[in-house]
Amino acid sequence: MLGRIWGHWKKLLWVAAAALVIKGIIVLAVFTGALHSQRDPILAAAPDTKVRPPQADGGFYPADPDRLHSQVEGCLAHAEPPELDGRLVALIVPHAGYDFSGPTAGYAFKLLAGQQYDSIIVIGPSHQWPFPGGALTESDFWETPLGNVAVDRELCDSLLAISKRFRCDDMVQRGEHSIEVELPFLQVVLDELKFCPIEVRDASQMNCDAIADALAQAVGERQVLLVASSDMAHYPATDITAEVDAQTLDVIKEMDPQRLSEWEVEALEKGTPGLHCTLCGLGPVRIVMRAAIRLGADTAQVLFYTNSGRVDLRTAGQSVGYCAVALVDTGPDERAASLDEAGLDEEISLDDQRRLLEIARASLESYTRRRQIPDVTADSPALRCPRAIFVTLNLKDSGALRGCIGSFEPHHSLATAVNLGAIAAGFQDPRFPGVTAAELDNIEISISILSPMRRIRDASEIELGTHGIVVCQGQKQGIFLPEVAPEQGWDLEATLRELCSQKAHLPPDAWQQPQTELWVFTTQHFSEADLE
Repeated sequence: MLGRIWGHWKKLLWVAAAALVIKGIIVLAVFTGALHSQRDPILAAAPDTKVRPPQADGGFYPADPDRLHSQVEGCLAHAEPPELDGRLVALIVPHAGYDFSGPTAGYAFKLLAGQQYDSIIVIGPSHQWPFPGGALTESDFWETPLGNVAVDRELCDSLLAISKRFRCDDMVQRGEHSIEVELPFLQVVLDELKFCPIEVRDASQMNCDAIADALAQAVGERQVLLVASSDMAHYPATDITAEVDAQTLDVIKEMDPQRLSEWEVEALEKGTPGLHCTLCGLGPVRIVMRAAIRLGADTAQVLFYTNSGRVDLRTAGQSVGYCAVALVDTGPDERAASLDEAGLDEEISLDDQRRLLEIARASLESYTRRRQIPDVTADSPALRCPRAIFVTLNLKDSGALRGCIGSFEPHHSLATAVNLGAIAAGFQDPRFPGVTAAELDNIEISISILSPMRRIRDASEIELGTHGIVVCQGQKQGIFLPEVAPEQGWDLEATLRELCSQKAHLPPDAWQQPQTELWVFTTQHFSEADLE
């Protein structure tokens, strides 16, 4: 009996002793962690903060901190960037695996050694998730194997207050590497680091311009570096990749963000074997370039270029290009004046108008009779530029509308847009049945070519009858063509009230609210009847 009692107490004593040992280990761990926090406070996030864990470690870069630090140091040590011609405003850097693009990134990030910045804004493309606007992070820190990087929440809040195009959303960062892979380089070259990540999917002019303008406003007088994360051509053979990328770099040197989009369309329409894009981060590069110009940059300096086929021959058949580019302010900047004051595109010549109407007529007849989309040729440079267009069909005998389809954003060269737009007007307008062969002779075709959208600061800049108007608030948007106000007999205030309520589904006075953006554009309209 006593033996059984003693055995029971013996077990209890062993349990108590084990508990004391475990408690001691926990106390030691907490104490060690406290010491670690004192050595490096950035690495120790408070319990109530949110930390984004790494998504690309072990794939795009080493998960082991020692190996990662050594690889970054190696990329920096071998880089010999040229001396800059002025003040560094922004960088364009690649975001592939370090074995491929790390040495190129080293040429850009080596420029930051010994520098101090209030914040680094890193803009990367979303490879997986479609979404509008720009996505900021919900997290307070981003973790890499080298420690945690603090998010500049003050800058994020400023952007949220300036434009409704921004929102905080970590979901679109899941599995995404385009911003994260830049952080270890920044951690190594900068002693103090806060950053603002912005993920972008929509590369349209309106979205890029709005985000860039908000960035320039938020930065103000602070010492902030802009970083665009982007690889170059995907996936031609090595030599062709180099040729395409050389032309892309020439366009970047022009310091014209819109021209980058035009070049993308031109390059893809050439049918280059294997070419999927000229810049996978077209949106981030456009945004950073426009914002950098607003902040004084007037020159693009290419620091280094290579492609994956030159790094590893196994990818020579399907290469990806990598560049390091610095956007610098060389001094007094005549071109840094607001891009909103830039003139709109020149009008299309009469010869080009006739050619576009010929394309539209041939396309509509070919598809109506044979269900074939004809090939088009564009000898004029103006017809090869991307433009937003509308194609309208009217009945000659009555003037009644027979179809109208178009876009407010350029998606194709002007010639291709008209080629496809004529068919869309005849067969995709849900208000009408498809055009029949018997109707072709009674149809008159007209084309409206839209200028690039231009943001305005005050409604008084709108010229009724001349300007088309776009109102944006968050994800709500409404558009009127220039002829709407004169046709309805509205004055400016009535036009804006109707635009807000009818088209954008906003309160009628939303155009007066500070969070509402106003944009204008012009149109050039011509028809077959005009040119007979």
